[in-house]
Amino acid sequence: MSKLLKDFWKWGKPESEIQLRDYPKFQTFLEEKWSRKLVNDFQSPDLARLVPESSFTETDFTKTFPALSLNQFSNDKKERISNGFGKSYHDIIRVLTGKFPPLADFVLFPETEADVIHILSQASSHHIKVVPFGGGSNVTGAFELNNENKSCSVNLQRLNRLIEIDEDSHTATFETGVFGPELEEKLNAKGFTLGHFPQSFEYSTLGGWIATRSGGQESGQYGKIEDMVLGIRAVTPNSIIAATQNYPRHAAGVDTYRLFLGSEGTLGIVTLATLRIERMPQKHLWIVGLFKTFDEATAAVRETIQCGIHPGILRLSDALETKLLSTMRSGESKGLKRLISKLTKSYLGFKDFKEPCVLMMRFSIRSDADIAIAKTAQKIIKKKNGFLLPSSAAGNWEEHRFTLPYLRDSLIEHRIMIDTFETIAFWKDVSILYSEVKDSLKKSGFYEDGGMIFCHISHVYESAACLYFTILAPQEKGDEESQWTRYKTTVTNALIKAGGAVSHHHGIGRDHQHWYLKKTSQGEKELLRAIKTHLDPNHIMNPGKLFDEN
Repeated sequence: MSKLLKDFWKWGKPESEIQLRDYPKFQTFLEEKWSRKLVNDFQSPDLARLVPESSFTETDFTKTFPALSLNQFSNDKKERISNGFGKSYHDIIRVLTGKFPPLADFVLFPETEADVIHILSQASSHHIKVVPFGGGSNVTGAFELNNENKSCSVNLQRLNRLIEIDEDSHTATFETGVFGPELEEKLNAKGFTLGHFPQSFEYSTLGGWIATRSGGQESGQYGKIEDMVLGIRAVTPNSIIAATQNYPRHAAGVDTYRLFLGSEGTLGIVTLATLRIERMPQKHLWIVGLFKTFDEATAAVRETIQCGIHPGILRLSDALETKLLSTMRSGESKGLKRLISKLTKSYLGFKDFKEPCVLMMRFSIRSDADIAIAKTAQKIIKKKNGFLLPSSAAGNWEEHRFTLPYLRDSLIEHRIMIDTFETIAFWKDVSILYSEVKDSLKKSGFYEDGGMIFCHISHVYESAACLYFTILAPQEKGDEESQWTRYKTTVTNALIKAGGAVSHHHGIGRDHQHWYLKKTSQGEKELLRAIKTHLDPNHIMNPGKLFDEN
């Protein structure tokens, strides 16, 4: 079995792999917390041995999809495995224990929109289930199948062309299989940016962003993906939906293309998208502050946003996340920097900053007016009893903002459960929700078992904020999936009880469907089912997700 197949579940490129030992202070913190030595002893099984051969042959392919060539088809185990999983803890733990759901019988690789039309038409007439696949970075079980008779994964990565950049109108049209770095590279060459940078940026595609209503780390300036999309082309099993109204604003009826934003491949496949783009900023400025409590810091963030100040990046970490971030610094300060650091710590201790919370904000600087806005944010920090730190304090997080999933893989291999939960709540509910989640875990015995939970606020709005929780705990060896299910249920129930949404930017997939259906009214379900049945009469598109309860 090749290493590529053996370690396919890991994040990113093998040469960029990060190990727990690369962060010795963090490792020491965990080992002291749990009173045990952390050992890397969780290796993936021989997946090729566990996966049965496909019953869908080359002959079947040629008969069923006559317009495609053989290089657009694979029933190979490696392709079926690598196109069958996302990158959630739930996905990874099932890979490592060899207890995973059924995989697609084969994988198809369309190269044109005409190929997609052919695939969906033929799949519908032959009742073959279809699961669209972009970069594979999904964390909500979006690719999971039931025991279907026939199913295929449609890998869209060959649909990756830039169609047009309109420099006068600040728009760009791309095929949706393009990965984030390639999309940005082509825009940057013309002096533009889309401004969409989720943590999965390097390994996710435009189509995946659209399908899940993705949010990037710079949403404060550029918005979420639904704010950037002006129009799409989407293929459904019975027709092509052509979004001809690609205007930023109009009054010409209903924008039907918006049905596909967040549809998670349940209605069809988005092949093309026209996007709003912006000129690249000249430079960036970080504003960093410390607060004595999470509530004080939250109040400062709320006032900042409600005053009309919108930093591109905003991240407020609670006390535990702030502490953990401090243990993960990649280098030690020297000389004058070390002296300044010691003096700062001494001053903060004197001022009773015992368990501080760090707030980091990054502003795009295009003019003197932007500098003035950033300085106003500084004044709000001071007004709310915050302590200003040098801009360089954000450098470590900025440097590693796309690489933390590599560390997540190493933690799992060291028998550590780690998962994230994100939601959005109105400002009046933020403090209640934060407490409700932590209290719910206390009742479940999570803390007694050594569990930790920490949180940050990001993606903030005048009326609401996104709270992003992370849990860490020693794995229950031999019962890893049940342990995850138990805490997933506890935390998500608490989020819903306290008024939070099921998801702010990760989507629904299979893992969140239960709560999504509970939050969706009967009338909305009936409307969505009618739309689904019209566009996908044989219900072949990504079964068992969203409103498709069959």
